[in-house]
Amino acid sequence: MMTRRKRLTIIALILLALLLLLIWLLWILFSGGEKATPVEETSQAEEVQEVIPTRPTISEQELEEERETRTTSADVVSLSKTFVTRYGSYSNEANFANLEDVLPLASASFAAELQNVIDTGDVPEGYYGVSTSIVTVTVDEKDEAAGTAQVTVTTQREEAIGSTQNVTVKYQDVILLFVKEADAWKVDSATWQ
Repeated sequence: MMTRRKRLTIIALILLALLLLLIWLLWILFSGGEKATPVEETSQAEEVQEVIPTRPTISEQELEEERETRTTSADVVSLSKTFVTRYGSYSNEANFANLEDVLPLASASFAAELQNVIDTGDVPEGYYGVSTSIVTVTVDEKDEAAGTAQVTVTTQREEAIGSTQNVTVKYQDVILLFVKEADAWKVDSATWQ
């Protein structure tokens, strides 16, 4: 005779086997219903066309001349953005580094004025900083023949007085006057409005 414990163990094993068989059947029914269809490979001859440029390619020398021309005759809009971003940003911890950065972008007379400010300018006590970003640039006048232009730049300025945490934001326009010197646009004056 079998003990009660043996009987319960055999019944549990049979139930476990039936459960596994049921799971296996359900898995086959639900996942095996989709049969893979064989992929038929078709080969088509691809037509290769030779691409012929519609215009002649530029030689390295011509390309270098073009780069040099673009560098020396930078458009007043991009020059305005660069100039105002640097010119309008200041920190008393940087000793007028912003003005030194814009000296190459300024005309000879304006560069002399800026250099005078750098040499004689007073640095405020305590922390003072201004960060300027460009909002819009509008070309008011541009005369290539006369070599003059006027641009208005709208800026957003963040001014910190005493601490970098004490910041006020204001919008301010600056009017730039340009002159051409040696076939390159230079900023001749900058007036904050």
